[in-house]
Amino acid sequence: MRVVFLPLDERFCTKDYFIMLAESFNLDVLFPENFGYKKIPADVDYISDWLVKNVKKNDYLIISLDMLLHGGLIPSRIDFLTVETLMERLKILRRLKERDVKIYAVKTLSRIPKYNSDDEEPDYWEFYGEKLYQFSLKLAKGEKNIPIDVPKWIIDDFLKRRKRNFKITKEILNYVKEGVIEYLGVLLDDNSKGSLLYKESKELEELVDYMGINKKVSIRNGADEALLAMLAKSMTDYFNKKPTFKIIYSFPESKFLIPPYESFPLYINVENHIESCGGIVSENKADVILYVNNFRGDEKTREAPFQKMLKNSISEKIFKQNKIVGIADVRYANGSDKVFVENLLSMDINWNKVSYYGWNTPGNTIGSTCAHATLQYLANEGYLKVNSYKMKKYQAILILEHFGYQADVRQKLERELKKRLDPKYLRPPYTILPFEDWAKDFTKKNLKEYLYKINFSFLESWNMEIFFPWHRTFEIGIKFYKIV
Repeated sequence: MRVVFLPLDERFCTKDYFIMLAESFNLDVLFPENFGYKKIPADVDYISDWLVKNVKKNDYLIISLDMLLHGGLIPSRIDFLTVETLMERLKILRRLKERDVKIYAVKTLSRIPKYNSDDEEPDYWEFYGEKLYQFSLKLAKGEKNIPIDVPKWIIDDFLKRRKRNFKITKEILNYVKEGVIEYLGVLLDDNSKGSLLYKESKELEELVDYMGINKKVSIRNGADEALLAMLAKSMTDYFNKKPTFKIIYSFPESKFLIPPYESFPLYINVENHIESCGGIVSENKADVILYVNNFRGDEKTREAPFQKMLKNSISEKIFKQNKIVGIADVRYANGSDKVFVENLLSMDINWNKVSYYGWNTPGNTIGSTCAHATLQYLANEGYLKVNSYKMKKYQAILILEHFGYQADVRQKLERELKKRLDPKYLRPPYTILPFEDWAKDFTKKNLKEYLYKINFSFLESWNMEIFFPWHRTFEIGIKFYKIV
């Protein structure tokens, strides 16, 4: 089989994660060359033409509808395309479906950040973001005539775009009902309970129930990891094999708490992601052990860079059960539990059967872990073939990014940047554009100790190159090469 891939955008975590994971299982992945840049949309006409020219009978399409319709995630939040234009662009899916392809798609519900920054939002978010967020909370409660110190044209633009995107999402559900789309993930990007985003998701859940397409639609927290889940789901459908997952929490009494940047309790989030990957939750017999390194209710620190070095580890007994083990490290947002990973690296682990993620939001981490573990299960059962070296290399890159960069080096980089940046740029996510070469050198130098630990644990001799996909500190790209 062949996979045709359209990412959410061009970032390392949304594009390269997918490609590296798929290639670790010797899957043939085809994708176009250009995916735009941040706020600059990809050429959607080029992408549509490319799909028409390249998609063949029996292909599996794993695609972001934000990319197909808008040219990327951020363009979907800021562009002025009409409903009519988007409806017309959507029709290409019917044309492709005539070739007997399977289409697995994801669509985000646009986030509503609670802070003033136009980095990923319309320009006016720089001045009115906090007020618009508060306005949206009241709107979600059903309040009318809400007093707000924001120009009317901004309110109108904000509401018009949300109504447009919501209408398009409902039309996409019709494509699921018709059988054009095999499976759809609707993603809540950076949200909280009581938000307008959460309210929209509940309305969509009711519509999905009414349409009778519950088994073909997953509405859940997350975004950046979503196409990894679609890859796993497509494979479980293709082979007609559904792995059973046993969930182990490091702090089971805290699984009912709502994690940062999310609107559902942790245990619901975990179960949603398992199901979206084609898995089944099991209390007893299981093919996969999902170990969730979660937080305690009394822990005040929720962000990885500010963690205290608390004792924490996973029992080596878990790895001796001859099961696939997925480790979702959600104790902190935006990076690994450092003590946990230090202990993990000291263990003798078969990375063909074990996976680890600890990045960004809990939804990002849980979804990618479930996807990775699902594919490892299929390989263990003989349905997929593992490239052990590529698998190990991909996992090592993840650990360097989540453990080394996100949980530590990023903050060191930002502290040094503050000494160099013009005061008007002193806010996250910090731009590195005036000092990019220096930032690369600084980051590589400070990641060396982490790469040394990884090389020692993995019995390898990798060196690294790093880059910044959006020329800011928030995300990084990493390439490994062998030291000769």
